[in-house]
Amino acid sequence: MAFACVGACVSDAGQHIAHNPVSLVPPYSELPPAPAGMSIEAGTKVTLDARQQEAVVAGVSKWMKTPASTRFGIMNGARNSRGTITVCGEVDGRNGNGAYVGMKPYVGVMMGTPAAPEFVVVGIAASERERAEVVSLCRESGVSASS
Repeated sequence: MAFACVGACVSDAGQHIAHNPVSLVPPYSELPPAPAGMSIEAGTKVTLDARQQEAVVAGVSKWMKTPASTRFGIMNGARNSRGTITVCGEVDGRNGNGAYVGMKPYVGVMMGTPAAPEFVVVGIAASERERAEVVSLCRESGVSASS
């Protein structure tokens, strides 16, 4: 009887996050790593157009456990000198138990063409360490850091 109670009290950490682990998919996973010592270039803030916003929503939602229930907060972008747009924002979704977990920061890069943009998610924070990493990437990229 005691084992049943203990087993029921032990939580599965995966149940408490609203997104699946993020990893780069081909062809982006096949790109070479950045050279050692290379820093992130801060970009200039840009306003995302409707297609770009839709691409961000689609790109982030596919990593969520329940995409249809995904809610978005802020969404900001910055373009660097090479034309690459980094997008940072906040997303909330339902975890494995069906409860919303609260807004979490995400970061990614706009790829594709202006007519057919694609958003590649680099990370969605689940822990405090990941939150610090995402916020740091956003700040270094010239995008307003999420809370």
